[in-house]
Amino acid sequence: MIIRDEIHGTIKFTDLEEEIIDCREFQRLRRIKQMSVTNLVYPGANHTRFEHSLGTVHLASLISQKLGLDNDTAEKVRLYALLHDIGHSAFSHEGEDVLMEYIGDHESIGNKLIQNSGIADTLRQSYNPKEIIKIGKSKYGEIINSDLGADRMDYLKRDALNTGVAYGIIDIDRIIHTLVMKNNTICIEKGGLEAAEYLLIARFMMFSAVYMHKTVRIATAILHRAIMGAISDGTLLPEQFMELGDENALLAMLSSKTGGKYASMLRNRKLYKEVFSIPTDQCDSKKSLSLEKELCEQTGEDIIVDYPNPFFKKIELSINTENGFEPITRVSKLVQSLENAEHDRMMVLILANEGVATKSKNRIINLLKRRL
Repeated sequence: MIIRDEIHGTIKFTDLEEEIIDCREFQRLRRIKQMSVTNLVYPGANHTRFEHSLGTVHLASLISQKLGLDNDTAEKVRLYALLHDIGHSAFSHEGEDVLMEYIGDHESIGNKLIQNSGIADTLRQSYNPKEIIKIGKSKYGEIINSDLGADRMDYLKRDALNTGVAYGIIDIDRIIHTLVMKNNTICIEKGGLEAAEYLLIARFMMFSAVYMHKTVRIATAILHRAIMGAISDGTLLPEQFMELGDENALLAMLSSKTGGKYASMLRNRKLYKEVFSIPTDQCDSKKSLSLEKELCEQTGEDIIVDYPNPFFKKIELSINTENGFEPITRVSKLVQSLENAEHDRMMVLILANEGVATKSKNRIINLLKRRL
């Protein structure tokens, strides 16, 4: 099978991969947006986990060739790349933030689907499904999951293209050309340092300007309320979010007595507004929960205190230098500065509907000043 991809051009798939792509469980990814509610801010962000999974296969194959993997191992890596997002629920990571406590994270759900579903039956034509799962936990899993892995390179370029921002400039060819496997870890030769820095800059800018955009955060906070409300009043079971796509899940949540008003906000893009923001140095995640409860009680209004998720995971990439392989955080002052910049941009948002944000802003700010 041949598919024409918007980023990578022509991608070829084996007969086995084609059968997996045609499975019901994989086709469901067409109905799950890669960027969840980000399209409320960037209207073009309607691409899905489906095409991202296909693109990840392509890049994983190129990396496997560069590292000199044998054909059997390379095919297992391709299958793992194809299935790496199969466990995503409706609304992707943003849905998972709420659903995780009920049904687990997308990795654990994905492992179950790989072993017990139509996908498992298809895989057994050539492989034991457990072999594919083991790839993700082996050194070869880094081909997909590492700082310079196929997953990250694909989603950064794809998300930048579909949002229309100019931050997804990544020299994929140079990165792959300079990749090596050292001590069971994906590393990069010194000649690839600048390309790696550009990728990490792109990642930082995408998180700062797109993934953590203020209005995206507001929409995500409202989505969380909609999901929690629909589960709490029995409108939807957590497991149903694994069967529904984004649009059908949103439609179902509209009938929820508890979460319906929040689902309606998303449907009509009538979002809460920012009343105030606080540096995370002044309000940690635990304090934000008690602060939200107190603000709601004191004002009698529905107020959300949104604490940001850290967007820069620890960078573990190593560079081959004259002194051997060293962490890029030690070699590159630029990467060091990105970690510092993340801290400076992390803000806690105080959110309320437009009327409250306008009429009660000063009262809320005074309450915050006394509380903090």
